[in-house]
Amino acid sequence: MPPMIAPFESCEEWDAGDLACGELVIELRKKLRRIPGKVLKVIALDASAPIDLPAWCRLTSNELVRHDAASRSFWIKSRMNWD
Repeated sequence: MPPMIAPFESCEEWDAGDLACGELVIELRKKLRRIPGKVLKVIALDASAPIDLPAWCRLTSNELVRHDAASRSFWIKSRMNWD
């Protein structure tokens, strides 16, 4: 039996460092548009990221699959339709 693949495994990883919300979501949008249906692991050090990223995902129909506060990591599944 093949090993189970966790639903939050990422196809790409992006260390956004301490980018503030505005710059963070602009760059995040560009990255997610390139990988429809896939998961991007984002490391975001900005203090407001745990509030801003889930809200941004809800507003943009992208899925926040997982958030690990200890590592400041977010796994975000890109929506399929970017038209």
